[in-house]
Amino acid sequence: MSAAFWKVFELAISVWENILLLEFCMDFMQQKPRGKKGKVLWGIAVLFGLIFPALEKYPALYDRWEMWITLIWLFVYLMVGTQGSVLRKVTAAVVARAVLMMVNTAILFGGSFILQESVASFIQDQDTVRIALVLLSKISYFFVGKLLNSLLFERENLISWQWIVMGCNLVFSIIAGDTMILVVRDLPSVQMQEQKWILLCVCCIWLMCLIMYFIVQQMSKDNQTKLEYELMKEKEKYSKESMEIIKRSNEELREFKHDLKNYLLPLQEAMETMPQSEMVKVWEKINQKIEDVQTLIQTGNSYVDSMINTKITLARSEKVDVKCTILSKMEGIDDLEFCTVFGNLMDNAIEAERKVTEKKEIIIFVEEKMGYLRLEIQNKIEKSVLNENSSLNTTKKDTSSHGIGHKSVKRTMQKVGGALKYYETGDLFCAEAVFPIK
Repeated sequence: MSAAFWKVFELAISVWENILLLEFCMDFMQQKPRGKKGKVLWGIAVLFGLIFPALEKYPALYDRWEMWITLIWLFVYLMVGTQGSVLRKVTAAVVARAVLMMVNTAILFGGSFILQESVASFIQDQDTVRIALVLLSKISYFFVGKLLNSLLFERENLISWQWIVMGCNLVFSIIAGDTMILVVRDLPSVQMQEQKWILLCVCCIWLMCLIMYFIVQQMSKDNQTKLEYELMKEKEKYSKESMEIIKRSNEELREFKHDLKNYLLPLQEAMETMPQSEMVKVWEKINQKIEDVQTLIQTGNSYVDSMINTKITLARSEKVDVKCTILSKMEGIDDLEFCTVFGNLMDNAIEAERKVTEKKEIIIFVEEKMGYLRLEIQNKIEKSVLNENSSLNTTKKDTSSHGIGHKSVKRTMQKVGGALKYYETGDLFCAEAVFPIK
């Protein structure tokens, strides 16, 4: 292979490595380049990374400063092109560089062990084996980075078979690369042309692994889009139900006003002659009528009001005593995300109360404190839930109808950077969700 080929190859590998490092950092930050500005910054960062091949001509300088220049380069890009805390940006740059170093080291020493040759020979020799090792190291870094970031930030978004496919892609990539190295080692008579064909076949396998990964990613995005569509349908449904609740409440208020007038007019005339026992009965009827009138929750956010009132009405229709205290204007939070969590937690509480035989009760409490909004929903229980079902799996016979449920709550809280916990106190099961206020 000519010297020109190796120059082009080294340059292409350097660009690819820069892209992989930047991609790792963006995955770690859970962001993507957006708009024209974001794409321009991405391109500038990739081109700036071409300084590293130039530095390799000065070994003393390269060996001493390459790591620090890489970290500064990544950190500056993250500071300019992404949002988030400085600590997270520093961590992203350090982890990206550290994982790259570990993968490269593992591939080099693995190849050295298989071929029984020194690591230095792989770096200095310009042959097919070196091409295979370099390509294998970059492919491995790609899959290791995706797996690591998925484990850290997308654990709830991927189902079992998607994890299996991602893991198999990494394994097959390594096996394909190692197989090629073994073939070249065990068959020294293999000609250069044949080695090129073997390398091409291995590259095709790697390409198939990459295609499979992106197919899995697209399916995951499609699932997320489907979930968001379902949530929008829920939002529309609850808005319609809210209008029905308001309409019913207005009718109840008109009826109450009419009935109260009918109660009070004769009562005013008969107060002097009516026995005290009958007076008590009349006032009990009035109090009962007051209790029967639907009280609407009004926070100022129409969608949140719709969700809260709908769920309270549903609970009361099943003879559940609902107490609701809201000490917040519900500002600075995403109403769709809040209602996703609230709606599912209330559904779980209502479902649990169906198993309670006496004194069914749900307590809702919302407050703002130190830049966070805390939602707590308590429901009555007759025996411990966490002791018997610590994972909070559905107990419905038809598990397919369980909806987004508990997993959706966890996924939403992870998305907003909040906290979620379940605990029990006395005869109450408590679900607490804490949302950061923007």
